[in-house]
Amino acid sequence: MKNWLLVTLLITLLAACGGTSSTQAPPQAETEEEAPAETTGEQAATGDSLAVDPALLSDELYFFNWSDYIDPQILEDFEAEYGVRVVQDLYDSNEAMLPKIRAGNSGYDIVVPSDYAVEVMILEGLLAPLDKVLLPNMQYLNEDLLNMYYDPENTYSVPYFWGTTGIAYNSKFFETPPTTLAAIFEPENLEAIDGRFTVLDDPRETPATALLYLGEDINTTNEDVLQQAEALLTQQKPYVSAYDSANQGLKLATEEIMLAHTYSGSAGQAIVGIDDEPANPNLVYIIPEEGGVIWQDNLAIVADSPNKYTAHVFINYLMRPDVAARNTDYVLYLTPNTAVRDLLAEATIAVFEAGVEPTEEQMQRLQWIERNEQTDTLYTDLWTRVISQ
Repeated sequence: MKNWLLVTLLITLLAACGGTSSTQAPPQAETEEEAPAETTGEQAATGDSLAVDPALLSDELYFFNWSDYIDPQILEDFEAEYGVRVVQDLYDSNEAMLPKIRAGNSGYDIVVPSDYAVEVMILEGLLAPLDKVLLPNMQYLNEDLLNMYYDPENTYSVPYFWGTTGIAYNSKFFETPPTTLAAIFEPENLEAIDGRFTVLDDPRETPATALLYLGEDINTTNEDVLQQAEALLTQQKPYVSAYDSANQGLKLATEEIMLAHTYSGSAGQAIVGIDDEPANPNLVYIIPEEGGVIWQDNLAIVADSPNKYTAHVFINYLMRPDVAARNTDYVLYLTPNTAVRDLLAEATIAVFEAGVEPTEEQMQRLQWIERNEQTDTLYTDLWTRVISQ
């Protein structure tokens, strides 16, 4: 865990997943040429110093994104402003996204990999280097969220949203609010919630909770410790109604479940509602006493994208302060954009201050998931054994 980074991040960060899905594989388009940017008065007025050449834009852009991770209106506004239709497909884990990009000729232009997945994609040559000249709105990004371990000079990625993984619960059903991971691992506690409980379907996030409960490093390769974590997850499994990374927010809001191991932003969406989904103000998000996971999702361009110029324009657009603020109000994850705090809705700030945005003390208890060939094998095998039982 990088404690020095986490403390600095909290002190300096002005904090701040959506969209429609296409069911057809996107077609390939003709490759564009890139052009230098220049500033005009109109761009400066919006805080955007990129002058876009319409002649270089593609007609369509293919965006592979997490569900509920962009305001659909932003896609419509981008098309209205630039004449580019953004076609969005969705995934619910890095492990679901990676094979499609690895296969090549996916047709996707932009993906949103999490921190460790960026590192994997760089090593496998799956991402295109970014042209920073075409990304002047990087000026608004928190410097403490740049140059991270997985992309030290942001050669291939820029931060999109960040957050934590913890526990969300419905306060109506708990006389004593849960504060520790005992709520999701001790049989007597799980029996009390009668199967109304979900866990993330993720080979790193879910074993991480077991390791945190055991007081261990979430990136350990100690096989004796991993066996203990596997035993704990196996003991927990009969009480889990679903391993679910996509629908937890809705299930929490409708009270189909009363407790979830989930992402901070998913909890935020369930508290205030998103699109036509219900809101439930009885929900509370916490980082357990044992700690949690901190992560960052990133915008990156696929190496074989035929629309790289347009992809840069779209990424730059998403970093424009007014756009980033509207997007944050929708997705309710924490933004790396330092220029948006005063632009956020009061409801967004209230949700952040109620627990979605970690405190300085909580930041000290968060760990980053790091990945290499050894951990890939160990954790994938562990998770396969757990879910196949």
